[in-house]
Amino acid sequence: MKRKTRRLICLLLSAVLCLALTACEKKTETPPETVAAATAIPADTASFAPQTAAAAETTPAPTETPESAQESTPEPTPAPVTVTLQYDGAPVTALGFQTATVFQLHAATSDGSSGGTWTSSDASVASVDENGVVTCWKAGSPRITYTQGNASASVTLTITEPTVRIFFAGAEKNDITINGMWGYEIDLDAVVTPEGTPVTWISDDSTVATVTETGKVIARGMGTTTIRAKCGTAEATCIVRITVNPPVNLTAAPGVDDTTPRIVIVFWGVPNTDFTLTVGTKVQMNYILYNVPGDPAVTWSIEDPTFASVDANGVVTGLKPTAQKDPLHPYTKLIATCGDLRCECVVRVRAEDING
Repeated sequence: MKRKTRRLICLLLSAVLCLALTACEKKTETPPETVAAATAIPADTASFAPQTAAAAETTPAPTETPESAQESTPEPTPAPVTVTLQYDGAPVTALGFQTATVFQLHAATSDGSSGGTWTSSDASVASVDENGVVTCWKAGSPRITYTQGNASASVTLTITEPTVRIFFAGAEKNDITINGMWGYEIDLDAVVTPEGTPVTWISDDSTVATVTETGKVIARGMGTTTIRAKCGTAEATCIVRITVNPPVNLTAAPGVDDTTPRIVIVFWGVPNTDFTLTVGTKVQMNYILYNVPGDPAVTWSIEDPTFASVDANGVVTGLKPTAQKDPLHPYTKLIATCGDLRCECVVRVRAEDING
């Protein structure tokens, strides 16, 4: 009896176990399509097999790149803008000028743009306006800069003071007395550095003496004036003293454009219209012929030979004080004649020494 019971229990347990295993197999059962595929391909070659139709259908097709995307390239980075400063049509980075000079700079940009700004590192030395016009005020080394956006360029200036000195008859002068000895028209020279710098001549009192743009001083009346030669901010001065009123209507050197034939009495090459000597002294006078062809003869004479004499070579000798002649006209005249041409020069004879 016991043995039968044991068998029955074992059969029941086996039945329960079979039912449990059957339920598990149903849950993990492989779909037929997959089983068929698995059975068609050996396990050791499955990794090298071509895709099945079903797998091919589920694999997404590769995306094609648009033609425009294939042909497009990145935009190149534009070159940075550069600036060049020019003076007189040429690129410059350094320039030298004298004070009181005004000049203009030009800015050229690589892209042709404009509208930049001009600045000076020291406007008290050299200033610049919105058009690049630079004015040099005093000696120094400022920088003039043009800025356009992120680009800029500069020019370094070297500004110097010019120098000027006044010369007469080859000697530097700061005080000259004009009387009959030298005549009433003298030529002053300005020696400047740097050479060629323009000079402006000025007379403080034109009633005493005037001065031309070339430095010729012309006496106008007795008195004292100052002749100034200006070169930029530099200036030289010379006091000019007129001790005797100059005579009127006497021939002087012609102007540059004057083609009129004439003869001019000179002393040491300087036109002379009035000179003074003492009794017993001699003065060598000469002449210059202007616009007269050839070498015609010139005749010398004295208006009143009581007071002075002249020989054929133009040597004048003082004989008697001219103050005794006429208090209103205390002089005689030296006359040079060449054909129809005539020139007169006032001669004053003094009893005392000329420097007395």
